[in-house]
Amino acid sequence: MRTAAGWAVRRLIPEAEPSAVLPFVMRWGRTRVKALLRRRGLLRGTALVCPQAGRMWAIGQDLVRPVAGEVLVSVEVSAVSPGTERAHFKRLPNARPPFPYFPGYSAAGVVLEAGRGTGLEPGARVALVAPHASLAVARAVQVYPVPADVSLEEAAFVQLGVIALQAVQRADLQLGTRVVVVGQGLVGQILAQLAAAVGADVVASVARSDRRATTPLRRVVKQLITLERDSAGLAGLQAEVTFEATGAPDGVATALVCTGVGGRIVLAGSTRGTTRRFDFGALADRAITVVGAHISSVSPSARTSLARAFLDLLSRRRLDVAPLISERIHPLEAERFYRRLAASDDGVVGAVFCWDRLVPGERACRVWLVTPPDLTPFRGGRMARWPLGWRARRQESGDSA
Repeated sequence: MRTAAGWAVRRLIPEAEPSAVLPFVMRWGRTRVKALLRRRGLLRGTALVCPQAGRMWAIGQDLVRPVAGEVLVSVEVSAVSPGTERAHFKRLPNARPPFPYFPGYSAAGVVLEAGRGTGLEPGARVALVAPHASLAVARAVQVYPVPADVSLEEAAFVQLGVIALQAVQRADLQLGTRVVVVGQGLVGQILAQLAAAVGADVVASVARSDRRATTPLRRVVKQLITLERDSAGLAGLQAEVTFEATGAPDGVATALVCTGVGGRIVLAGSTRGTTRRFDFGALADRAITVVGAHISSVSPSARTSLARAFLDLLSRRRLDVAPLISERIHPLEAERFYRRLAASDDGVVGAVFCWDRLVPGERACRVWLVTPPDLTPFRGGRMARWPLGWRARRQESGDSA
């Protein structure tokens, strides 16, 4: 099958390298097989995909309409996880998914179709676990109703909220617990707000600089400490719980300095590289416990509970994520955004892709088994332009989802 597909690719796009195009053709074929087996129709939306190092395309992606237990969502907003997505784009250690990969994992939108047994109706506002795309089909267990007084922009951070909430759970915070948060990225700032919400004493937020310190962060922490000029004061913090949320190899060493005797270090970030400077002797002498808090250890049912808790905190205004959004990006500007993100990790706290900025036919449109895959970028075309024949038929027929 791969040999036949490779021959077809060479005939259709002679200027492209078959090995680069083949994964997209195979994905297109598997989607059609799935549609036949399920006896369901197909829709095409726009999705972000990284086909090779340093590139990010917006490209047509086909999905099979939902069956029982699944939900089709028209995504309005998808949230960027700056640390993770920067690491993937730069191919940092422990962050090298195989090409092509589809970035993102947290979004919000409106239900278009709901399979049997989901308990959801078309038109419902939901948050969900999904990559950056205008359309998503997800299992109902990964789709969460959004309260009426919570915006879809806020709800789109649901998976980031789950990451932070489960770290707070692992920390076992009590009223008045002295807390330090190392890192002022998205997860770090949500952690500081959550710790304050449960009554902890958030004594400091520690980062290389205070460029990303937002109003909600300044409101809940007693002091901002920058490693560029205030590192001498870290040892005096004597935190009972220190959250490490930088994702940098040296972050855990900084957390150790901040933590007092008998304290706990909660690893809320995903470290990109090897920590080479760490005093295990000090860890043992001061009886400090290191707690892993990666989301991979959380069960699906627990993730659902945490997601609902996050949305409830937003509804009750115990958590404020809207001021953390520093950029709102058109999907067709994705590559430019990722290149800026890769060049510097100090400028972006939170960012969202706004899928409602696409024209309706690029957000969702019916396609057929014989509709060819969108390989426009391989032909040197502008990102996210549809194959000419399919686009013309769409405009003539007025098909829509």
